Amino acid sequence: MVEVLAVAGLYVAGVIGAGFASGQEIVVFFLHYGWGGFAGTLLTLVLLSSTVVVVLEFCSHQGITSYEDLFPILGGRCAPFFDWIYSLFLLIGMSVMLAGSATLGAPYRFVTALLVFLVLQKGVRAVLEIGSPLALILVVVLGLISLSQLRTRPPGLPETGSWRGLEAALLYSSYNLGFSMALLASVHHVLTNSKQRWAVSLLGNLILGLLLALLFFALGTLTPKQLADPLPAQHLAYNFGRNGLLVYKLMIWLAMYTTTLANALALVTRITIKGKVSWVWVSLLVLVGAILLSYVGFGTLIRVAYPLLGLGGLWLLANLLRIRFL
Repeated sequence: MVEVLAVAGLYVAGVIGAGFASGQEIVVFFLHYGWGGFAGTLLTLVLLSSTVVVVLEFCSHQGITSYEDLFPILGGRCAPFFDWIYSLFLLIGMSVMLAGSATLGAPYRFVTALLVFLVLQKGVRAVLEIGSPLALILVVVLGLISLSQLRTRPPGLPETGSWRGLEAALLYSSYNLGFSMALLASVHHVLTNSKQRWAVSLLGNLILGLLLALLFFALGTLTPKQLADPLPAQHLAYNFGRNGLLVYKLMIWLAMYTTTLANALALVTRITIKGKVSWVWVSLLVLVGAILLSYVGFGTLIRVAYPLLGLGGLWLLANLLRIRFL
């Protein structure tokens, strides 16, 4: 049970990045589509629950130790190309979180990178051990501010909407699967049987699905001006006063930290898997590269990289299902 909670916690913490915790992802992918967006949250729960376990089972059956091992099976002759592209996306994902950290204050960029480096040096087990407590903090804070908002302003399902919310949900699920696949490939070995792998997928995604629905309805009570804020979910924290806002900002930073940590673990594991290079030096170089790339800017990186990764996730999902079931 400890292994299940550790992997599920790290998975949840990795998914709840800056976009999720800020409310931006929920507004863009779901709330803009009204009732179609709510249907999209349900579709996201189904898709992620069913695909995460496919990734875990696939990695276990194939004896995969990092995402590098996936591409020869999925991509054939194009495996080296997909490997490099995917590694670049992980680096960009880290840089997005570091750029987001810098929006809270210039030193946060470097503090975040330093803390990631220190935890990485203690190995995979240390990352797993820290994942569950951090995930619990993220879920509790987001859940409480959402419930508080809904207690004062009861929601109603939007009367207008579009079924394009289902398309957005498919892209959103693929994007999260694309990032999570690398992490799952790096830590699946601590799960010893199929029952544990199913438990990780169902538990992790049930938590994410419930939180997604709560935020959907809570954010739906905000005004258009509030939703246009870079951090729309911070308006939910005002119910708890000044201290509530400070806790929310700490939670936002933790969300960015955990996503950076998850991506860094996957990328460093990939580069050092053959034992030819030092874990310490690779960790350092990867984080320095992410810091430099983060100066491109938070918004620019999100607009360019995330949609492309979503399309890449669709390709990964289609090939995983083809190999698994055909």
